[in-house]
Amino acid sequence: MKDAAATFSIPQGRFELRKAGAEQAEEMLHLLTEAAVVMEQQGLKQWHPSLFTLELMNQYLAEREVYILWHEEKAAGMFTLQYGDPAYWGERDDPGFGYLHRLTVRFSYRGLGLGEKMLSFTEAYLLSKGAKGFRLDCVSHLPTLNDYYQRHGFQFVAEQDMGGRKVNLYEKTFPSQ
Repeated sequence: MKDAAATFSIPQGRFELRKAGAEQAEEMLHLLTEAAVVMEQQGLKQWHPSLFTLELMNQYLAEREVYILWHEEKAAGMFTLQYGDPAYWGERDDPGFGYLHRLTVRFSYRGLGLGEKMLSFTEAYLLSKGAKGFRLDCVSHLPTLNDYYQRHGFQFVAEQDMGGRKVNLYEKTFPSQ
């Protein structure tokens, strides 16, 4: 395993956030597929299990930075990070920002603040790289998810129509360095 990018200790134990490599593609697939199944069981229309394939995981690894959160060598969560997102941000796209995608926490680990820890790590990481800020998109029809990002300091920028699926664009701009 690679060295930890960050370590979090909470009452439930120690968690390590590590950059993923090709050997973790199947673990990524399991995390995202499991999250999609839980969403469907809860009646949430966001991700579908068929969306995720091993080929897509390898594409993520080739085109993005992928981080997996580990607890006692079990994957507890993950996210991807990229520097530009013209598909969602169109004319607003700016490679000076970091763009978060696929943030998920395994169902058995939810409610422990791990999503917030991964967001905080990403913000500090982007600040250390001199980024202008931190961006993400969120389906507009899930108010709880939109509220989550707003509570963590993300400001609404615009609603974007992705061919019948509407997403809200959010950003957190960093002070000039």
